[in-house]
Amino acid sequence: MEESISNFDIRSRLAYRVQILANKMTAWSASTYSREFNIGVQESRILIVLARLGEVAANQICEFGKMDKGNVSRAVKKLAREGRIKEKLDLKDKRSTLLRITPSGLILYERIKEISDIRENKFISSLSVMERKSLSKILKNLEIVMDELMGDVE
Repeated sequence: MEESISNFDIRSRLAYRVQILANKMTAWSASTYSREFNIGVQESRILIVLARLGEVAANQICEFGKMDKGNVSRAVKKLAREGRIKEKLDLKDKRSTLLRITPSGLILYERIKEISDIRENKFISSLSVMERKSLSKILKNLEIVMDELMGDVE
């Protein structure tokens, strides 16, 4: 029994390695966006989603970005206070508000995108053409498997 426990090294597991990489990427984003723009990762993600989807409710942002409702709520309040987004009552669902990016929010989004693009290019340039194609296919396959696994637990 003891032998099997000591042979298990979580650092070699795919989920662990992906999580560590994701944590490092998020930490880099948090540090960079805080220093450059005085915002957090949640605020940047909300601006990115709104720039892509247009006017949507906060719960749609949560779904699209796989984000926590409490974190989104706090970030929305901050962005609205700063004039980066506007809130308005959803006339179809009076219990909900719709969010849209403002011109100043769009300017901030463009600056965030610039930095994000630089980081993305640095990642991509470290891979060969074949590795880039393979990575895209591998990630898609793993996402399909995870969707299946998630279906099993729902």
